[in-house]
Amino acid sequence: MLSVADLKPCKGSKHKQPCGKKVRWTRTQAGLTFPVDPDQHPDGNTAVWRDVHGVLRSRTITAAQPLVPPEKRMMPHAATCTGAPRVETPPPRPPKASPPAGHLYDVLGVPRDATMRDIRSAYRRLARELHPDANPDPAAVDRFKEVTKAYDVLYDPDQRRTYDATGRPPRPR
Repeated sequence: MLSVADLKPCKGSKHKQPCGKKVRWTRTQAGLTFPVDPDQHPDGNTAVWRDVHGVLRSRTITAAQPLVPPEKRMMPHAATCTGAPRVETPPPRPPKASPPAGHLYDVLGVPRDATMRDIRSAYRRLARELHPDANPDPAAVDRFKEVTKAYDVLYDPDQRRTYDATGRPPRPR
């Protein structure tokens, strides 16, 4: 009934690393794979048998369903597995690169105490210079977007106040 061909290495579980021992992989009544130790065990609580299709099946032995003659009493491998517990640690997140304080002011080329008029005139000057219609350089497009973003944050008094306090532009709403 049980053969050496049924033995395959332990794959572990979501809670334990594989121990590498040979186990018998069976199918439960729910269709799940279930490992049992390779030899019969007098204290085991799992009945194992081969069905008519040659598949090793397993079930729990209970008072209502005792062991019947074609079944063998086996121990679930989880009870004897010596694999180390899995330590699931998520990969470390790269630190968020926060722009240095005053970065948006540097993009526009104005001091931190610049007035709204200074910010607007610096933006208009850079926009004329970097606009994609006026400047065919592909790097100018990225620089134009950066200048526009800096202007949007610094020209709005609420966003500018948040930026000055935190060093980061506020989140879009």
